Amino acid sequence: MKFNFLKAAFSMLLCSSLMVSCVSSKKYEDLKASKEAQERELADSKAKADQLAASLKEREQKLAEMERAMNEQQKVLDNLKNEVNTALQGFNQGDLSVSVKDGKVYVSMSDKLLFATGSTKVNSGGQKAINQLVDVLKKNQQVGVMVEGHTDDVTVANGMKYLTDNWDLSVLRATEITRMMTEKGLSPDRITPAGRSYYMPVDTGRSAEAKAKNRRTEIILTPDFTEIYKILGIQA
Repeated sequence: MKFNFLKAAFSMLLCSSLMVSCVSSKKYEDLKASKEAQERELADSKAKADQLAASLKEREQKLAEMERAMNEQQKVLDNLKNEVNTALQGFNQGDLSVSVKDGKVYVSMSDKLLFATGSTKVNSGGQKAINQLVDVLKKNQQVGVMVEGHTDDVTVANGMKYLTDNWDLSVLRATEITRMMTEKGLSPDRITPAGRSYYMPVDTGRSAEAKAKNRRTEIILTPDFTEIYKILGIQA
Protein backbone atom coordinates (compact mmCIF):
# COMPACT_ATOMS: atom_id res chain seq x y z
CA MET A 1 0.00 0.00 0.00
CA LYS A 2 2.80 2.36 0.98
CA PHE A 3 4.66 1.38 -2.17
CA ASN A 4 1.67 2.24 -4.33
CA PHE A 5 1.40 5.60 -2.68
CA LEU A 6 5.05 6.37 -3.29
CA LYS A 7 4.71 5.25 -6.90
CA ALA A 8 1.73 7.50 -7.44
CA ALA A 9 3.52 10.42 -5.78
CA PHE A 10 6.59 9.89 -7.96
CA SER A 11 4.41 9.77 -11.05
CA MET A 12 2.73 13.03 -10.11
CA LEU A 13 6.13 14.68 -9.46
CA LEU A 14 7.41 13.44 -12.80
CA CYS A 15 4.36 14.79 -14.62
CA SER A 16 4.70 18.14 -12.87
CA SER A 17 8.36 18.32 -13.89
CA LEU A 18 7.51 17.49 -17.47
CA MET A 19 4.75 20.11 -17.49
CA VAL A 20 7.12 22.74 -16.07
CA SER A 21 9.71 21.73 -18.67
CA CYS A 22 7.16 22.06 -21.48
CA VAL A 23 6.02 25.48 -20.26
CA SER A 24 9.65 26.69 -19.95
CA SER A 25 10.46 25.42 -23.44
CA LYS A 26 7.45 27.18 -24.94
CA LYS A 27 8.29 30.42 -23.14
CA TYR A 28 11.86 30.18 -24.40
CA GLU A 29 10.71 29.67 -27.96
CA ASP A 30 8.30 32.59 -27.65
CA LEU A 31 11.02 34.83 -26.27
CA LYS A 32 13.42 33.69 -28.97
CA ALA A 33 10.84 34.38 -31.69
CA SER A 34 10.10 37.80 -30.17
CA LYS A 35 13.81 38.61 -30.04
CA GLU A 36 14.29 37.60 -33.68
CA ALA A 37 11.27 39.67 -34.73
CA GLN A 38 12.66 42.70 -32.88
CA GLU A 39 16.05 42.19 -34.51
CA ARG A 40 14.43 42.02 -37.95
CA GLU A 41 12.41 45.15 -37.18
CA LEU A 42 15.55 46.90 -35.97
CA ALA A 43 17.42 45.85 -39.11
CA ASP A 44 14.56 47.15 -41.29
CA SER A 45 14.52 50.42 -39.37
CA LYS A 46 18.27 50.78 -39.78
CA ALA A 47 18.01 50.06 -43.51
CA LYS A 48 15.27 52.69 -43.87
CA ALA A 49 17.32 55.17 -41.81
CA ASP A 50 20.38 54.52 -44.00
CA GLN A 51 18.27 54.92 -47.13
CA LEU A 52 16.79 58.18 -45.81
CA ALA A 53 20.25 59.48 -44.88
CA ALA A 54 21.56 58.63 -48.36
CA SER A 55 18.56 60.32 -49.97
CA LEU A 56 19.02 63.40 -47.78
CA LYS A 57 22.72 63.58 -48.67
CA GLU A 58 21.90 63.27 -52.38
CA ARG A 59 19.36 66.10 -52.10
CA GLU A 60 21.84 68.27 -50.23
CA GLN A 61 24.41 67.67 -52.98
CA LYS A 62 21.84 68.47 -55.66
CA LEU A 63 20.82 71.64 -53.82
CA ALA A 64 24.47 72.69 -53.57
CA GLU A 65 24.91 72.03 -57.31
CA MET A 66 21.80 74.08 -58.13
CA GLU A 67 22.97 76.94 -55.93
CA ARG A 68 26.40 76.86 -57.59
CA ALA A 69 24.79 76.78 -61.05
CA MET A 70 22.49 79.70 -60.28
CA ASN A 71 25.38 81.71 -58.85
CA GLU A 72 27.41 80.96 -61.98
CA GLN A 73 24.49 82.00 -64.19
CA GLN A 74 24.10 85.27 -62.30
CA LYS A 75 27.84 85.88 -62.52
CA VAL A 76 27.77 85.45 -66.31
CA LEU A 77 24.82 87.86 -66.60
CA ASP A 78 26.39 90.45 -64.31
CA ASN A 79 29.70 90.31 -66.19
CA LEU A 80 27.94 90.73 -69.54
CA LYS A 81 25.84 93.61 -68.20
CA ASN A 82 28.94 95.34 -66.84
CA GLU A 83 30.78 94.93 -70.17
CA VAL A 84 27.84 96.43 -72.06
CA ASN A 85 27.47 99.28 -69.56
CA THR A 86 31.17 100.09 -69.85
CA ALA A 87 31.01 100.08 -73.66
CA LEU A 88 27.94 102.36 -73.76
CA GLN A 89 28.65 104.65 -70.80
CA GLY A 90 29.15 107.72 -72.99
CA PHE A 91 25.51 107.85 -74.05
CA ASN A 92 22.67 109.74 -72.40
CA GLN A 93 21.05 107.55 -69.73
CA GLY A 94 17.64 108.72 -70.85
CA ASP A 95 18.26 107.24 -74.28
CA LEU A 96 19.82 103.95 -73.23
CA SER A 97 19.47 101.47 -70.37
CA VAL A 98 20.94 98.05 -69.57
CA SER A 99 19.19 95.61 -67.24
CA VAL A 100 19.02 91.92 -66.35
CA LYS A 101 15.67 90.15 -66.51
CA ASP A 102 14.60 86.50 -66.81
CA GLY A 103 18.14 85.26 -67.40
CA LYS A 104 18.85 87.77 -70.19
CA VAL A 105 20.53 91.15 -70.56
CA TYR A 106 18.24 93.82 -72.06
CA VAL A 107 19.78 96.78 -73.88
CA SER A 108 17.02 99.29 -74.51
CA MET A 109 17.68 102.19 -76.89
CA SER A 110 15.26 105.03 -77.53
CA ASP A 111 14.14 105.83 -81.06
CA LYS A 112 15.61 109.31 -80.51
CA LEU A 113 19.06 107.75 -80.17
CA LEU A 114 18.67 105.52 -83.24
CA PHE A 115 16.20 106.94 -85.76
CA ALA A 116 14.66 110.11 -87.11
CA THR A 117 10.85 110.19 -86.84
CA GLY A 118 9.30 107.59 -89.13
CA SER A 119 12.72 106.55 -90.46
CA THR A 120 14.14 103.04 -90.61
CA LYS A 121 17.73 104.19 -91.15
CA VAL A 122 20.00 104.40 -88.11
CA ASN A 123 21.53 107.83 -87.54
CA SER A 124 25.21 108.48 -86.73
CA GLY A 125 24.74 108.45 -82.94
CA GLY A 126 22.84 105.19 -83.14
CA GLN A 127 25.48 103.67 -85.39
CA LYS A 128 28.14 104.47 -82.81
CA ALA A 129 26.10 102.78 -80.06
CA ILE A 130 25.44 99.69 -82.17
CA ASN A 131 29.12 99.43 -83.18
CA GLN A 132 30.27 99.59 -79.58
CA LEU A 133 27.75 96.95 -78.57
CA VAL A 134 28.94 94.73 -81.43
CA ASP A 135 32.50 95.00 -80.10
CA VAL A 136 31.30 93.50 -76.81
CA LEU A 137 29.39 90.72 -78.58
CA LYS A 138 32.45 89.79 -80.64
CA LYS A 139 34.20 88.99 -77.36
CA ASN A 140 31.22 86.95 -76.16
CA GLN A 141 30.65 84.53 -79.02
CA GLN A 142 28.22 82.28 -77.10
CA VAL A 143 25.69 85.08 -76.58
CA GLY A 144 22.55 84.97 -78.73
CA VAL A 145 20.97 88.24 -79.86
CA MET A 146 17.37 89.24 -80.52
CA VAL A 147 16.61 92.70 -81.90
CA GLU A 148 13.07 93.85 -81.10
CA GLY A 149 11.56 96.96 -82.66
CA HIS A 150 8.82 98.71 -80.63
CA THR A 151 6.64 101.69 -81.55
CA ASP A 152 3.97 103.81 -79.91
CA ASP A 153 0.33 103.49 -81.01
CA VAL A 154 0.32 106.57 -83.23
CA THR A 155 -0.73 105.67 -86.76
CA VAL A 156 2.03 105.83 -89.37
CA ALA A 157 1.62 108.93 -91.53
CA ASN A 158 0.09 108.42 -94.97
CA GLY A 159 2.48 108.48 -97.86
CA MET A 160 5.50 107.15 -95.95
CA LYS A 161 7.39 104.94 -98.38
CA TYR A 162 7.32 101.19 -97.64
CA LEU A 163 5.41 101.70 -94.38
CA THR A 164 1.82 100.55 -94.12
CA ASP A 165 1.57 100.54 -90.34
CA ASN A 166 3.55 100.20 -87.10
CA TRP A 167 4.22 96.54 -87.82
CA ASP A 168 6.24 97.58 -90.86
CA LEU A 169 8.03 100.29 -88.93
CA SER A 170 9.02 98.01 -86.03
CA VAL A 171 10.10 95.13 -88.27
CA LEU A 172 12.14 97.29 -90.67
CA ARG A 173 13.93 99.01 -87.78
CA ALA A 174 14.79 95.64 -86.25
CA THR A 175 16.07 94.23 -89.54
CA GLU A 176 18.09 97.41 -90.21
CA ILE A 177 19.94 97.02 -86.90
CA THR A 178 20.36 93.29 -87.53
CA ARG A 179 21.89 94.05 -90.92
CA MET A 180 24.28 96.56 -89.35
CA MET A 181 25.42 94.00 -86.77
CA THR A 182 26.13 91.35 -89.38
CA GLU A 183 28.00 93.87 -91.55
CA LYS A 184 30.17 94.64 -88.52
CA GLY A 185 31.12 90.98 -88.18
CA LEU A 186 28.49 89.18 -86.09
CA SER A 187 27.41 85.82 -87.46
CA PRO A 188 23.86 86.04 -88.90
CA ASP A 189 22.84 82.81 -87.16
CA ARG A 190 23.32 84.55 -83.80
CA ILE A 191 20.81 87.34 -84.46
CA THR A 192 17.02 87.25 -84.71
CA PRO A 193 15.10 90.42 -85.70
CA ALA A 194 11.51 90.88 -84.49
CA GLY A 195 8.89 93.61 -84.83
CA ARG A 196 6.46 94.10 -81.91
CA SER A 197 4.60 97.17 -83.21
CA TYR A 198 2.94 98.87 -80.20
CA TYR A 199 1.73 95.70 -78.49
CA MET A 200 4.41 95.49 -75.78
CA PRO A 201 4.45 98.96 -74.20
CA VAL A 202 6.59 99.72 -71.16
CA ASP A 203 4.22 102.56 -70.23
CA THR A 204 0.47 102.36 -70.88
CA GLY A 205 -0.08 106.07 -70.20
CA ARG A 206 -1.35 108.48 -72.84
CA SER A 207 1.16 111.26 -72.24
CA ALA A 208 3.89 112.25 -74.68
CA GLU A 209 6.46 110.95 -72.20
CA ALA A 210 4.76 107.53 -72.07
CA LYS A 211 4.64 107.29 -75.85
CA ALA A 212 8.33 108.24 -76.05
CA LYS A 213 9.25 105.41 -73.65
CA ASN A 214 7.43 102.92 -75.89
CA ARG A 215 9.29 104.00 -79.04
CA ARG A 216 12.41 101.93 -78.52
CA THR A 217 14.58 99.10 -79.77
CA GLU A 218 15.42 96.34 -77.33
CA ILE A 219 18.49 94.23 -78.00
CA ILE A 220 18.12 91.11 -75.88
CA LEU A 221 21.30 89.20 -75.12
CA THR A 222 21.00 85.53 -74.13
CA PRO A 223 24.15 83.78 -72.86
CA ASP A 224 24.54 80.06 -73.49
CA PHE A 225 23.63 78.30 -70.23
CA THR A 226 23.59 74.77 -71.68
CA GLU A 227 26.08 73.36 -69.18
CA ILE A 228 24.36 75.06 -66.27
CA TYR A 229 20.98 73.72 -67.42
CA LYS A 230 22.46 70.21 -67.48
CA ILE A 231 23.37 70.58 -63.81
CA LEU A 232 19.85 71.78 -63.05
CA GLY A 233 18.36 68.92 -65.07
CA ILE A 234 16.39 71.13 -67.45
CA GLN A 235 16.09 71.13 -71.21
CA ALA A 236 18.05 74.02 -72.71
